[in-house]
Amino acid sequence: MSHADPLLRPFGESEQAAGIVIGYRSSEQHYVFAELGAARSAYSVGEFVSGFGWRPLSVAGGRENLSSDHEYLLELQIVGQELRIAVDEVPVLQYLLPKPLEGRQVGLIAAGVSPISFSNFAIKSNRPRAFVAMQFTEPFDTFYREVIQQQAEAAGFEVVRIDEKAGPGVIFRDIQREIEQAEIVIAEISPANPNVFNANVFYELGYAHALGKPTILLARRESQLPFDIKSYRVVFYNDTIGGKPEVERSLRKHLHALTNP
Repeated sequence: MSHADPLLRPFGESEQAAGIVIGYRSSEQHYVFAELGAARSAYSVGEFVSGFGWRPLSVAGGRENLSSDHEYLLELQIVGQELRIAVDEVPVLQYLLPKPLEGRQVGLIAAGVSPISFSNFAIKSNRPRAFVAMQFTEPFDTFYREVIQQQAEAAGFEVVRIDEKAGPGVIFRDIQREIEQAEIVIAEISPANPNVFNANVFYELGYAHALGKPTILLARRESQLPFDIKSYRVVFYNDTIGGKPEVERSLRKHLHALTNP
């Protein structure tokens, strides 16, 4: 992958390029695209910025490696904010968007003076992911199984909690990647002890906020939260049998609002 500054320039009028657009709302609002032949490169991820125009975000390969008489299979996969591009079934570029996409439409884009044709354009959708950050002890494990997991799955999400992830790896990198690939983050932020700072949960929450990730914060009603969290909207709940339906309704409402903007 190349990140050399001479390649990262706005697109020129003489360039021949074609690709896929994602996150589209209108021609004047921000969107992202993956292209062949743009930005003096073979493969690129770029964006349209209102008031500026088109600009590349990341590039790979030289444009001279592309042939005008070859039919290319371009595949773009987006998981949360992680983009993966493959050409002729070979991975060529991976890029982490700094913020979630604003639009939901997908389309095609082309530029240049010679004819460009597309065929067999198809879209495949998977369930969006919800990453859950919380303590892995009781009574939080029961709350996760009986409330968070059930409500998120009912809303159409694949639910991920890091202690359920199998296989080798560096735990903090696994956490980062799961958050990057999630559509939303649900965080149960009640301290196990009001005098103990739950570092792992707040690390995960901070990383989600740094990516602009939509978050839902849950806390037991008697919790004493850190001062820098109090400005965020938190769903407080009573840890009782009678309090369960109330928190289920609140969580269901927040999930619906995030999936139906």
